[in-house]
Amino acid sequence: MENTVKETTVMEKIGVFDEVGKSRYELTIEYKGRAGKKVLIICNNPASNAIEHSDTTTNYIMNNLYMMGYSTMTICNLFAKITTKLHPSEITDNTDNMKYLEEVLGRDFDDIIIGFGNTFKGNKVVTGEKEKLYKILKPHKSKLVEITDSDGVYQKLETIHPLFAGQRFSGKWKLIKHNIPKAKNVTKVGE
Repeated sequence: MENTVKETTVMEKIGVFDEVGKSRYELTIEYKGRAGKKVLIICNNPASNAIEHSDTTTNYIMNNLYMMGYSTMTICNLFAKITTKLHPSEITDNTDNMKYLEEVLGRDFDDIIIGFGNTFKGNKVVTGEKEKLYKILKPHKSKLVEITDSDGVYQKLETIHPLFAGQRFSGKWKLIKHNIPKAKNVTKVGE
């Protein structure tokens, strides 16, 4: 057929798991050959150990952040345990995940999205892990952002999860500065 243009993109997905496949430390999606920014997204926990297909959260991340100029998206989580329903009381040790996050932060990201949402707000285990995370994020505080909507409807919410953002205002994501909250004294995982 005349007057057609063929366009091709290669998307590479890389997952990093523990030896038994119960924890996922990282999922990186890169559009090969596309110029763009690099972003780290920190969510709550991975829901799948399959990188061949994408869950709804990952689809929203890929579609919305690509439209915003990101060609490499790395998804890490506050907790690495793969589960569709996180039970913080069942997490006995999150040390390996935090160590891995520290290693990932050694890479050159343009932005770091805090997107773990507000589920478990007030939970001592989750609050303790967030405090640990914020300690390792301090050197990167100038790159910390969070998702809000371009219309300002959800502007008062903090650390909006990409799934919520995708369901409520897909295509209208806006990144705003995220400030590290003051620490509270809580019981931490493994103590």
